[in-house]
Amino acid sequence: MKNKHYSVSRAALLALALTAAFTLNTSVRAQALPGSLWYNGDRNHTNGLANERDDSLGFGLYNHVFDDFNVTDPTGWNVTSLYSNNYNNYIESGGTTTAVEWSIRQGITNGNGGTLIAGGMAGPGNFAFFFKDTGDFGFSEYTAQVLNLNIHLTPGTYFLNVTPVGNGFGRSFDSETSGLNCVGTPCGNNGNAFFDSNIGGAHYQGPINTDFSMGVIGTVVPEPSTVALLICGVGALLIALRRRRGIGKSSPYDEQDSQRLSRAPLSCLPCRCYVGF
Repeated sequence: MKNKHYSVSRAALLALALTAAFTLNTSVRAQALPGSLWYNGDRNHTNGLANERDDSLGFGLYNHVFDDFNVTDPTGWNVTSLYSNNYNNYIESGGTTTAVEWSIRQGITNGNGGTLIAGGMAGPGNFAFFFKDTGDFGFSEYTAQVLNLNIHLTPGTYFLNVTPVGNGFGRSFDSETSGLNCVGTPCGNNGNAFFDSNIGGAHYQGPINTDFSMGVIGTVVPEPSTVALLICGVGALLIALRRRRGIGKSSPYDEQDSQRLSRAPLSCLPCRCYVGF
């Protein structure tokens, strides 16, 4: 016969599973990288816009594509990685990718770069550059990814750029998207991109009436109540397991606590939190 603590164990496990599902939810879909909070969508096989640095155009020269994303969760995001998908022939042209340049901005308008929130140059060990698809127009599609970030973004609208850095060979173009397999908002459908370059004086031109394939990886910052619920769930589970295994000696307090736990779907005395199912 199952003892009276069995139902407490099941309730605690269910509470932990539900809490983990809400805390770790990141809406991963087919072509978005795992953990993506925002992904603007797969390429639409139509075109791409120059997104490059230090390639065949010359060292020190760059073209940057920015596209917007929204942090909608009230507690914000903890960003750990950023990426873009690019038509790229650095490797096929005899070169390689030496780094990935990135930046997150707010308030970009035509001719105005807005405010830099975070940015940098990710060198060896802090970036990945890998084949994604055979591509179009004689170019393969590669993903340029920035790793090992720790950035907190509060709710709002931001603009992202992730640019592969070459070593004097080839070209790179950020793939256009129409939002297929997108995650988050906007969903590759709002035509609010900008183009910045030190070639020919194109200083934050836009908005451009198209969208580009890029994404943000991280986690949603849990609400304080969610953290408290997780702690309470762990506590209740440990209490139930302790009872089932018969560890320690019972006491009037233990018996009273046991009776209280058996009456409620889940209770956690130290935290004073209760969950009903």
